[in-house]
Amino acid sequence: MKNVLLINSGRKAVARALQERDDIRLSVISMPGYLDWYDAGTDLEVVDTIENLNLVRQAALRIRERNPFDHVVAPSEWSVPAGGFVRSYFGIPGPSFDVANAFSNKFVMKQKVAAAGLPVATFRRVNAVGQLVAVGDELGWPYVLKSAFGGGSENVFVVRDAAHARSIMDGEVLARLGDLDSPMLAEEFVDIETEFHCDGVVVDGTAVFAAASRYFAPVLDSLGGVIGSYTLPDDDPEGRLIRDLHDRVVAALGLPDGVTHLEILKSARGYLVGEVACRTAGGGIPLQLEHQYGVDTTDALIATSIGDPVDLDVPARSDHMIQYMLPRPIGTVTAISTAAELRAAPGVEYAEITTKVGDHLAGPLDSSIYAGIVLIRAATEAQVSERCAEVARRYRIEVAATSAGEADLAVPAEARG
Repeated sequence: MKNVLLINSGRKAVARALQERDDIRLSVISMPGYLDWYDAGTDLEVVDTIENLNLVRQAALRIRERNPFDHVVAPSEWSVPAGGFVRSYFGIPGPSFDVANAFSNKFVMKQKVAAAGLPVATFRRVNAVGQLVAVGDELGWPYVLKSAFGGGSENVFVVRDAAHARSIMDGEVLARLGDLDSPMLAEEFVDIETEFHCDGVVVDGTAVFAAASRYFAPVLDSLGGVIGSYTLPDDDPEGRLIRDLHDRVVAALGLPDGVTHLEILKSARGYLVGEVACRTAGGGIPLQLEHQYGVDTTDALIATSIGDPVDLDVPARSDHMIQYMLPRPIGTVTAISTAAELRAAPGVEYAEITTKVGDHLAGPLDSSIYAGIVLIRAATEAQVSERCAEVARRYRIEVAATSAGEADLAVPAEARG
């Protein structure tokens, strides 16, 4: 029997998988909004937020009296630093707080990656919103302003010029930044030609699996439209380069065991390391990896967290698996395609619609917002484009605006992406 502590916010699949294991004695630290994920009788401590490491520490101390846990599972973006903190506090194996912080604090991440000689965009810490004009004068205009913590392209802003910086300092964006309770950083605006992601499984500091994929378009440029990617064949030259960068980033940040999700940007300056996380990817990427390689990254995250063996039998691949995230415009949904309609498109292996008529979205949009996921197999890159175009042709979503500033009545998604 393994004694396991789960520190979780938004990863339901991990919560379910751990509860279904008969060989695990599970305790959980959760936030109020996720309590219905756990069976009656689960050993549960509730904290207002897992971002508050002192609250997490106190909850873990209470749990230790009932369940002297030997392993910590921290599967979400916000639970990664908490998991590292608890491991370091109690001397438990796994990613320490220093490692977890480097995989979740974007400023520390870039410091360590740059110190290892890997290419990154020029960056600097922002200590106060009043520095925004001076930051632009130093980095050049435009530049990117973002929270040091968080995922899903949330709280990322392009600051266009000095006038725009002053408007941020005086406007509603300032209130959003002030509510973050997080350090900020700025980095040069990179004219991205292509964006890639690489998703891996690491055991004893070595990647035993890494898969490179190319996004349809840079993610920040795609918000509100179609976001998706397709895997690259094993012998693709860019794929090999991306996988090599992945392994060097893992070494630079010192991950002993875990799963990874890395973003790489291709620009006129070459390939730049964007950001990396030691958690499963979001959106359709986990399903993409499972369908293409037979790798369940949720299972791999649990195994690497609790000391289970990781036994992967990854097939060679020369084709492409596409994960296509269906757009979800702002407004109230009045009509939407069915999953069956999309499954009838050539090459589609999986389609799920998670939005229904009557659902309302007020915004703002980020990369975690979509109406459903479609997985499509393609033999060539030309077929990738053809099959994505066919899904776009078949997909229809209409939304009605319910307040000033929201979408126009009946906006077809294909017009947005």
